[in-house]
Parts: sequence; C-alpha cells; structure tokens
Amino acid sequence: MIKFFRKIRQNMIKKNKVSNYLLYAVGEIVLVVVGILIALQINNWNENRVNKNKFEAYLGEMIIDLKLDVKSFDHEIAKTSMSISKTKSFLAHKDYSTFKIDSLEKSLETFSAIISINKSTFNKIEDSGITDFGEYNDLYNEISEYYNYKILKVLGYSKVINRQVEEEDKVWRYQQQDYEFKYSTELTSLQNNEDAKEILIKLIKSPTARNILKIDFRRKTQLLGYIQSLKGETLKLISSIGAELKNE
Repeated sequence: MIKFFRKIRQNMIKKNKVSNYLLYAVGEIVLVVVGILIALQINNWNENRVNKNKFEAYLGEMIIDLKLDVKSFDHEIAKTSMSISKTKSFLAHKDYSTFKIDSLEKSLETFSAIISINKSTFNKIEDSGITDFGEYNDLYNEISEYYNYKILKVLGYSKVINRQVEEEDKVWRYQQQDYEFKYSTELTSLQNNEDAKEILIKLIKSPTARNILKIDFRRKTQLLGYIQSLKGETLKLISSIGAELKNE
C-alpha cells in the first residue's frame, strides 16, 4: 500500500502536476490521521472493556466485604445496646449491698468502641488506575462517598469515645485513692472484702462515678445511632451494587 501511494506521488511530480500533488498530499495526511484516530478509538474501547470487567469483579468482591461489615455492625449494635441497658439499670439502684464485689467492679467499667471496616476492595479500586468508570460513574461516586465520608464519620466518633475511656480509666487506676481494684482473682488485695465493698459502694454513689457512667451512657447511645445508620447505608450500597450487576 505504501509503495502504491509512493508511485502515484512520484508520477505527479514527474508530470509537474503541483496542484494535484498538493491535493493528494492533503488526502494522504487525512488518511493517516483517520487511521490514527481509529487506532486510538479501538485502543480506548479495549481499555474501557478491560476496566469495566475489572470493576465488575471488584464489585463482586465488595459485596462480600460489605456483608461481613454488616455482621460486624450487628455484633457492635448488640454489645452497645447491652452496655446501655446495663448502665441504665445499674444507675437506677439505690442499694448496692446485695451486689457481689466483682459485679460492682465490672459495673464501673467503660469500654472502647471497636468498629471493624474492610476497605481492601475499595483500596484495590483506588489503586487500579481506573479514572473513567463509564456507565458505573454514579455507582462509583456512591461507593466513594460511603468509604470516604460516611464511614470516616463513625470511625472518627469511635476514636473520640476511646480517648475518653482512656481518661476515665485513669480516674479508677490512679486518681482515686480509696479502693484497691482486684482486676483478677489471681491477685491479692490488702483490703478485706467487707471493708473493700463498703468503700466501693461509697465510690459508686459519688458524683464522679455516676457522672462517668452517665456520660458513657450518653455517648454509647449516640454511637448506637451512628452504627445503626451506617448499617442502613451499607445495606443500601449492597442493594445498589447488586442491582447494577444484575442489569449486566
């Protein structure tokens, strides 16, 4: 083909047909440009097809991640709900003399929030180099908002809770000087059980102890609402991904 065009060009030059030669040259350039554009279009089409298949595979993996997260949320919801209920019931008591000393100690404990999120598949998508998600652009935006905003909001609040729990632990470990916590049945105490229980009940009835428990109750109630809301968003995202894959 190249030899054919070269021969035509040489004949035109020999016959001194400059105008025809220029017209031919322009046509040849147009053909080259069109060929390049077609090649680029084919390359883009192949790349988009590969990216689409890759993204759909990621979506299947992400559904598995999200379903595992829902189970984790259910566990944390149950644990947080139980903690809220126990604190409310404990603070309602007027007489703690019937409680065992171990139960009284445990009732003063506040616990860190453990929110488990699996971002492995989302990280794969972010690192995949895909910049154009084509027909999945809206879905990708929904996924991105979920991982980059909605999850971070809950994780941020859980970090606040955990810092506060650490500060409260310092009160019982170091600041109060009246009661010696057992922490374990294997450890001995210099306070006998009768005296220790009386001191502990007095400590429990103090404004400091009750305020710590009330603040813990308040933040756990807020956390419960956050987790329940996040669970709803997770189920919604699972539904959106499932619907898109089903349409394929």
